[in-house]
Amino acid sequence: MYAAETLAREEFRKERRERAVRQQKTRRAVIFLLALTLILVFGIGFGFGALMARAEEPESAPLYKYYSNIEIQSGDTLWDLAEAHMDGEHYRSRSEYIDEVMAINGLTSDRLISGESLIVPYYSTVPK
Repeated sequence: MYAAETLAREEFRKERRERAVRQQKTRRAVIFLLALTLILVFGIGFGFGALMARAEEPESAPLYKYYSNIEIQSGDTLWDLAEAHMDGEHYRSRSEYIDEVMAINGLTSDRLISGESLIVPYYSTVPK
């Protein structure tokens, strides 16, 4: 009789453990599916938002790069010319623009001589 009761208790404990393991696996699966669903919802929302933002951007006109020949006036500096002719969309800094002007014109110094001509780049939306 004692052995039968012990066997019955062991089977009961075994069944409880198996049920607990099944419940734990079920909970993990539910949590995994919930997390996956949230990730998908946020991913789709982010992707859709990015598409909408791109759709709202105005279509910009194409820009064309041109070069102009200017005459140096007394007191002109490369910094003044950069301020007058460069645009911040195509050049990160005035120094970058000045470097390009110096390269185009073969300048080795930033000193300008009144009456000389310089070629300066600029951008325009109007094709010529």
